[in-house]
Amino acid sequence: MRTILVSAALTAVLATTIAGTALASPATAAPADPAPSESAPSAPSTPSAERSGSAGQPLRTNERNGSFDLQSHRGGRGEWTEESLTAFSRSLELGVSTLELDTHLTRDDQVVVWHDDIMTTSKCADTAPTFAGDPAFPYAGDRVRDLTLAEIATLDCGYQQLPGFPEQANTPGNRIATLSDVFDLVHGYDARKVHLNIETKVEVAGPAGTDEMAALTRAVVGEIEASGLADRSILQSFDWASLNLTREIAPDLTLAALSSGDAWLGVDQPGMSPNLGGIDIDSYDGSLARAAQAQGYDIVSPVFTSVTPAMIADAHAAGLPVIPWTVNQAADITALLDLGVDGLITDYPTRLRTVLGERGLKLPTAYTR
Repeated sequence: MRTILVSAALTAVLATTIAGTALASPATAAPADPAPSESAPSAPSTPSAERSGSAGQPLRTNERNGSFDLQSHRGGRGEWTEESLTAFSRSLELGVSTLELDTHLTRDDQVVVWHDDIMTTSKCADTAPTFAGDPAFPYAGDRVRDLTLAEIATLDCGYQQLPGFPEQANTPGNRIATLSDVFDLVHGYDARKVHLNIETKVEVAGPAGTDEMAALTRAVVGEIEASGLADRSILQSFDWASLNLTREIAPDLTLAALSSGDAWLGVDQPGMSPNLGGIDIDSYDGSLARAAQAQGYDIVSPVFTSVTPAMIADAHAAGLPVIPWTVNQAADITALLDLGVDGLITDYPTRLRTVLGERGLKLPTAYTR
């Protein structure tokens, strides 16, 4: 396991990953989107989820050294059409540390930037078929994996404001981006300090999902390696089997273990969890951090309501930054900053920048073309 300097948060993780040595099952579907935007209860202040045992003294991010990781979730879906090049552009112009995004494979094996397993009709509307009389038309509502890139490119995925996000400025006529489009955008802005947190969205549970998981993971890793931005890219997943495969084929890539809490991890449940690549979380005393460290991962990214002081202490003792998702309310942002997290994933990057600024933190660089 590579040594990671928590005080430098994500930047140090990535630098150590590239400079360090290599790190030494199908999963269930990732959890569905929570209720839009606005928060569940504030992050707990006493240990209750994703248990941690005794650990060393907790390490805190040096908030003034610019290491705090402000991640724009799906490009900032609370403010702009999610996963759109417009959203990623606006995030770069605003100033964020990291663009967070999701990936799927099309029927013709192209990596597209999209969260849902299907082309959700509340987000995407049909315009026209790829050719007259196409029997596959309409495409909205179909699985991404069942459509070609050409078919997906006909969809208007910004035709309306996303329900539940009243502050969102939607982008009519938005077309789904490919992962290479996003890399090109970052290069176009010459955004030299911006990182990308790229999730492999594995949707099919059990043995039937193995081939799809492997195909997506290999395709995403290939795109990352071809981009020239591997040293600033993270691969994250709720499917730890995808992380394990990445560790095997691209051992220098930074890996982030996503978690939805104790029940999802399988705490106090018999047997191995398909979510975790076949390991039993109880073999690690129910600790997210200890399990992630044992698998050779670099970052833990729990649902924010499961974060506790003990979890952070446990993760920092293992050299792992803690970057919770998805944190939208100022009160929750403040509470998690007070607990000592190393970064936050948010639908509202402007809101998070405001809180960071009020605390006197150094803010991420804003870019222009």
